[in-house]
This record gives sequence, structure tokens and C-alpha cells, in this order.
Amino acid sequence: MKAAIIQSISSRWKELVKEGQPLTFRKGQVLVYEGHSPYGIFVVHSGKIKFSEGNTPCVIEHVWESPDGKVVGLHHFFEQTPFCCTCTATQNCQVTFISKTQLLPFTEEASH
Repeated sequence: MKAAIIQSISSRWKELVKEGQPLTFRKGQVLVYEGHSPYGIFVVHSGKIKFSEGNTPCVIEHVWESPDGKVVGLHHFFEQTPFCCTCTATQNCQVTFISKTQLLPFTEEASH
């Protein structure tokens, strides 16, 4: 993933999380499905998640460690690739969803 994107996101991270949508995933619920395109990213504040072994080879890191928790889907979102595995809550999870609309300005900044 482009270092410029990470740097840009890091500088405005608290703002992104604050503007995101808080969600609760119960044990067994799926956050992302293998093969689906990302519509944003998830920040996991509490609880645990599991990544299934997918049919698609996945050579990237599944999560980015942010100041607020693990971030799921960041690489796939900015590389515009479908998820390479399914991510399921193994216990109740509190997350923040940061939408595509919130993230698009970072894509535009990195391309300049």
C-alpha cells in the first residue's frame, strides 16, 4: 500500500473514526466476505475476529494496527481488490465503519 496514503490517513485518523458509523457484530456475524469489493474499512475496537482461509491467495497483511484498534480492509480498499478471505466475529465486537465516501479524498491525494 502506498506510504503516502498511510501518512495522510494517520494525520487525520481521529477525525475519520469520529465521523465513522459505530456498529456491533455479534459472535458468528461476518464483517467481510471473500471475493466482495470493499465499500469502506472496519476499525475493530473490542472483541475478536477470525480470517478464514480463502480460495484466493492472500499475500498481504490482513490488518493495519491503528491507535484505535485493528483496521480491516484498508489494503483492499486502496488497491481496489476484492477481499481475499472472509472475516468473522469470534466474539461480540465493537467496530467503526469508515465509508468509501470518507476515504476517497485520501485516494485522490495519493494520486497527485
